[in-house]
Amino acid sequence: MALTKNAMLVEAAIQRRGGVAELSKSFSFAVEGLNVSVFDNVEGHAGRVRVKQKREPYAYALSLVNDHITVKQEIIDEASAAYSDIANRLASKLNWPLSAIKIFPQGSASTKTLIRTIGNRKFDIDAVCEVDISELQAQDPMAFFNAFGSALDELNAEPKRRCWNINLTDKPFYLEFTPSVPLTTVPLTSRQQRGLKNPELEFAASALAVVDTPLQNWKTSNPAGIREWVNRASERTIVWELVTEAFDSVRASIEPVAKQSVEVEETLRVAIRLFKRHRDMCVHRGHLSAETQPISIILVTLLTTCYEGLADLIEDGTRVPFAHVVDALIALAELLPEMIPHYPDLGYYLANPTVVDENFAERWNTDGGERAEAFRTWCGLLQADLAIIAAQTDIEKIATKTLEVFGCTAAGSPKGGNGNSGPGVTPPPPSPAPRTSGLA
Repeated sequence: MALTKNAMLVEAAIQRRGGVAELSKSFSFAVEGLNVSVFDNVEGHAGRVRVKQKREPYAYALSLVNDHITVKQEIIDEASAAYSDIANRLASKLNWPLSAIKIFPQGSASTKTLIRTIGNRKFDIDAVCEVDISELQAQDPMAFFNAFGSALDELNAEPKRRCWNINLTDKPFYLEFTPSVPLTTVPLTSRQQRGLKNPELEFAASALAVVDTPLQNWKTSNPAGIREWVNRASERTIVWELVTEAFDSVRASIEPVAKQSVEVEETLRVAIRLFKRHRDMCVHRGHLSAETQPISIILVTLLTTCYEGLADLIEDGTRVPFAHVVDALIALAELLPEMIPHYPDLGYYLANPTVVDENFAERWNTDGGERAEAFRTWCGLLQADLAIIAAQTDIEKIATKTLEVFGCTAAGSPKGGNGNSGPGVTPPPPSPAPRTSGLA
């Protein structure tokens, strides 16, 4: 059976890391006299139980981190209510029928990978506002974009490159609204037209056009497609114990932000959460700059591509499932630096897998290599920190070191803080790093 595109990408990444033996050499765990690496096939039920028992202290420590960085549900509910208020405001101010306005979360808020900020700073909740306008209206993208600003003027909305930022003064979050229209509404390039006709492009129905204000023109996007892609991938399993797990996703015209509670067994979502948190801590600690840090959409795309590739290899029989969630997380961290594509004619090009003509890594080609270097630096720091955690053998030290690495240390129970305040919050540095959104 021929390997899928993602499976080939992952297999190539494994070989570039020196093959399975070299890839997992530094991350092997002693399992009662058995040296088991993250890629080893653990034979039999008894062997897998022994591995699970050895991994549980690490999984428990990571679950404490995962719990700590989860945003409180009441905050999520407040953001959902704000969506409806803004939809009504747009309909009233712009004389658009409410039925023509569709608002839904995008980025981390839509994939259950939203995490709390460091030091109780405000965080972004990203949303897309899709409006069904005529092709005639779509001929002037800047007029469409600016109309949103006029309608949101009383909320002191601030224009950004592709969205409007709304600072709700009495809330712990910002709302970032991206105006958009169905992609078929705007004039398409020949490349985009070919892409829409491609039968393999399964997310074409949700493709959108957003306004790129520096270019004063339309640009392709597909936040709903990204959400469905990540959620679909998260339903698959690459770990022995998760063969029957499945999770649901729901859509509506004005969609609430999904509940953000995630169990550590939800491997892909937890990987995205933990790796984003580690990146934020690297910025907080001065190892990365806020300007060149790897943006979340790049992490999400690389991790999901890698995860799908591993799942394909396992289903194909080329690789065996991981013995434990911890092993899967370590393997993802090891493979991540090998997953960013670079082409002689295009430079760095990380394609949006759900729509044509969008390169998530476009800024990597215009900064003299700073972002690419920052990404490699961060990957090295992540691997080194995971190695330090893996080197601990005492249960208490495993938890202490894990919480320290992810910035969840405090005098009380780490599990007490599951929102954006409470125990376990790392004090902010003298000059806090700027906030980042689910896409930035």
